[in-house]
Amino acid sequence: MDHQSASPEFTAAVEEFRQHENRADPERVVNGLARGLGLLREKFYRRVHLDVEQVIGLDSVLMPVSEAKTQRLAADEIDAFQAAESAATAKQRGYLSSSDTWYLRWVAHLRLAQRASEPGLEKRLLGYWASAADRRRLAFETSLGRIVPESSQSPLVLFQLFPLAVQITTALAFGDRAAAEQLRQEQIQILPAISDCRECHGNVLDLEANCNECGNPLWKYDYLTSS
Repeated sequence: MDHQSASPEFTAAVEEFRQHENRADPERVVNGLARGLGLLREKFYRRVHLDVEQVIGLDSVLMPVSEAKTQRLAADEIDAFQAAESAATAKQRGYLSSSDTWYLRWVAHLRLAQRASEPGLEKRLLGYWASAADRRRLAFETSLGRIVPESSQSPLVLFQLFPLAVQITTALAFGDRAAAEQLRQEQIQILPAISDCRECHGNVLDLEANCNECGNPLWKYDYLTSS
């Protein structure tokens, strides 16, 4: 779900967040999560689908209708994973005053709207949430591979960087830039080429910002494959 700051959906999300958390900036949190996770979803799908087709030379055999269905299913799977990863981050870093699962379901609804309650998607969401970080990432990689088979041809490092990208977005939405900077350093340890970009130098960007040179916050194929 993509929110505009004046939309009824945005207002409802802010009010529900306010009911659970006594923060002075609920609008910033909601806007940051909605837009930041939306950007990551779009970039991740591009990396595992369009970039693979372009770089490796796979020709899509999908008809336009099938392509649209694949993109929708992939978007839902990506958002379910992002919701679980964001919820785990918020819990681990103490961004929430309560330890129940309201945030998991709330952020899932923020991204997936009513589809978050569909039995199959909800089951995978809860499965991601119940898993440890490594198992969650591997389960996501497997599930996405069933929807977008060519994702198995994308650089493995992409799947290592993506959870950290979700964590960075969550930290920024909650105003914790220090944590975001720390998480970026973890990404650089995994992929040192991140800091080689002459435009952004691998710095943490503001939510919704994007580096045209390297693809930050989710890097282009030539950076992902740089040794």
